[in-house]
Amino acid sequence: MQKKLLIILTLLFLTQLIWAQDTGRKSTDPKYMIDPETGKLSMTIRVWGEVKKPGMIIVPSDADLISLLSYVGGPTDKAKLSNIQIIRLNDIEGEERIVFSDLEAFLETGDDKYIPIIYPNDTVIVKGTIWRILSTATPYINLGVTLINGYYLYTRSQ
Repeated sequence: MQKKLLIILTLLFLTQLIWAQDTGRKSTDPKYMIDPETGKLSMTIRVWGEVKKPGMIIVPSDADLISLLSYVGGPTDKAKLSNIQIIRLNDIEGEERIVFSDLEAFLETGDDKYIPIIYPNDTVIVKGTIWRILSTATPYINLGVTLINGYYLYTRSQ
């Protein structure tokens, strides 16, 4: 009796797993949704790097790169705006898989050709400048110099 029950439960579990798979839909389909707070057509975007609030965010479907960066609090003072990278998870006909944007040029010229369209599931990466790397490494450099100086003073006094 226990063996039959175990077999039935196993078959039910396997059947449930098979039904749970949605084979008719690609996992990279665009994800538009209605935002419950605003009632507007919206999309999910990921923003990484040198922005004030990185992470996943729901934005209106007509959001461009400038408004997207505004939604996440704007770039930090260490952001490299001349080389923003957008990775498209969805295959968009006529679009590259990786798109680069030069917001420095937009800020200087006001020409919107530097602002790419944002699609659902895009990942926007705002890289840091060389000053970000140096400011991150400064405490370690200071510690190293202090240790070398201490070692030098110790060996000199002996």
